[in-house]
Amino acid sequence: MDFARAFPAATTLSVPRELLADIRDERVAALRAGGIDEAEYESDMRAARLSAYRQLADDGLYEPHAIPADFAHGSVVVSTAIVLGLVGGSSSHVSLRAELDFEAPGRLIGSEAPVAGPVRPGRLFDLRAEAHDEEGLDVRPVLAGPASVLRAFAPGIADDAAGQAWVDVLASAYSEVFRQLAANGAVWVQIDDRLGEPGQPGDAVGHLASRVWEHIAAAEADAARPRIFAVGAPQGTAVEAVLVETAEEADQCTEAKAVLDLGDDPEAATAALIEVGAQFRTAVAGTAEEARAAVLRLFMG
Repeated sequence: MDFARAFPAATTLSVPRELLADIRDERVAALRAGGIDEAEYESDMRAARLSAYRQLADDGLYEPHAIPADFAHGSVVVSTAIVLGLVGGSSSHVSLRAELDFEAPGRLIGSEAPVAGPVRPGRLFDLRAEAHDEEGLDVRPVLAGPASVLRAFAPGIADDAAGQAWVDVLASAYSEVFRQLAANGAVWVQIDDRLGEPGQPGDAVGHLASRVWEHIAAAEADAARPRIFAVGAPQGTAVEAVLVETAEEADQCTEAKAVLDLGDDPEAATAALIEVGAQFRTAVAGTAEEARAAVLRLFMG
């Protein structure tokens, strides 16, 4: 899936990595060779990140073309999962404090039972604060959903016993991530692959996602916290996912499955969504241009 034309650069914490590849590789090599210490490495990378934010702003921060053409869905999934601590990594996969290589950790290949790592979205909080405090930019993290993580890392693994263990581990980890993000007052966008029909037998990925979305619905019932915005990727491309803001707009989308904005009565709206089997808060309809405009409206506020 190619998200390059759908998401403005300011909304994801992964984009600057694409702009930092050369300097990052150079500084990692210097660190490993003993030419600089970890503090110098962190200082250099911080300066490079801020420069990348400025470059994105100069190039048109909220325009789709600000995202490099090779920025793909897989990069979002891998980087998000590692940064949040949903999957493990080693120095060969993650270089120093989640400066990422975008390589799936080896433990996810095959049918090994999962090992739950620490859930640490604090890294996202730090990067958001850095962009805001230094450059005045509000960055909304883009998170990879649970179905995307399972399907991207280990297709078919959810069909065996070890896969069922992954369902339990990931459901617990995602729920904790959401709790911490909500407590921090963060607003984020979640990307997830299209799911099967609710209740489909043997669909462990769908089972995982439905459990996670139950936790999301519970969080959204609290009107005092920021709403969680979610983006589905039906038919494999994000530009087909039109975000709606009202029930009236959703009614105009013949394939709409749910309403993004829960309105003035979140508890009642959430109950209604659950009753109709809503898996994520999206509506599908319209052209790529209409979808892009809806995404931009959401991110620009």
